[in-house]
Amino acid sequence: HTRLQGDWSSDVCSSDLMQYQNLVNDGKRSTALFFNLGNCYYKNGEYAKAILNYERAKKIAPADEDIEYNLKLANAKASDKIDPIPQLFYERWWSVFITNCSPTEWSAMALALLWIAAGFFIYYLFAGTVEKKKKSFYVAIISFGLSVSLILIARSSYNLIYHYAYAIIMDSSAYAKSAPDEKGTNLFLLHNGTKVEVIEEQSGWKKIKIANGNTGWMSSEELENI
Repeated sequence: HTRLQGDWSSDVCSSDLMQYQNLVNDGKRSTALFFNLGNCYYKNGEYAKAILNYERAKKIAPADEDIEYNLKLANAKASDKIDPIPQLFYERWWSVFITNCSPTEWSAMALALLWIAAGFFIYYLFAGTVEKKKKSFYVAIISFGLSVSLILIARSSYNLIYHYAYAIIMDSSAYAKSAPDEKGTNLFLLHNGTKVEVIEEQSGWKKIKIANGNTGWMSSEELENI
């Protein structure tokens, strides 16, 4: 997959869009599939669907720079510009750090270090001199400690990416209401392409939170889960 370019042909993309969408409808999931489908929707001017598919691709490959680049282009087309709640510098650093690799990659590195720790521990048991025993023991302990740390990082990365439920508003405009009912008070208006966090579900309604911390209820039909 590639970044969007100004001379990319929307006619060529339109011929592929239905095939990509049919694959998704059949339950297929991959970074490339969602990314290319997002590109097609972007070129067709369907920015909410483009954002939805870029977000789905990012969920699988959070560190992919091309996905992040195209997602920023699509988000720039969205109507709602919501200022997020400021994060402390260490919170921002931690979020960037743990999503620099996927949970699978963090887990693979943890497993590799665990094998290294096991190898050096076995060597420690059969080492012929005290000096070799000391060195192999320290390396085994350090490797094991790093492995445990990476397991915790993998868990944090997984929770950050997958534990929280997010959705994209697909209707052209929709009010967030004070209660899960059509008669609820209109709190604020949102438009298609806006990403929201789903914090509760109830009888065809979802309680959502936007980037600035405001919450409200929206009909499930107005949203598409990432």
